Amino acid sequence: MLAIKIDNPEIENKFKQYAKQQKKAVDDLVSEALKMFLDIHKKDDELVYVKKDPMKHLHKVEYEDDGEDLSDVKPYSHVEDSALYVHNLRREREREREK
Repeated sequence: MLAIKIDNPEIENKFKQYAKQQKKAVDDLVSEALKMFLDIHKKDDELVYVKKDPMKHLHKVEYEDDGEDLSDVKPYSHVEDSALYVHNLRREREREREK
């Protein structure tokens, strides 16, 4: 166990207000903040990222089935570089969100 003393009342109040907003204990919030700080300051050769919830970032494709025979269709056959294709799709999607 590690005890941390916060001498700055402004920082202490910010932690308390944020903890109240998030409905968490101040101890848990400070622990998470320290963990995030340590993760950010890991070695440069390590990949640091925040895991996302896939259900929150789900993009469902909706289409109508008109009964057409699609057995000869080869989707994405025009894609030569999948990484570039996905990169461009994400870039276009971000532009649409900004509008």
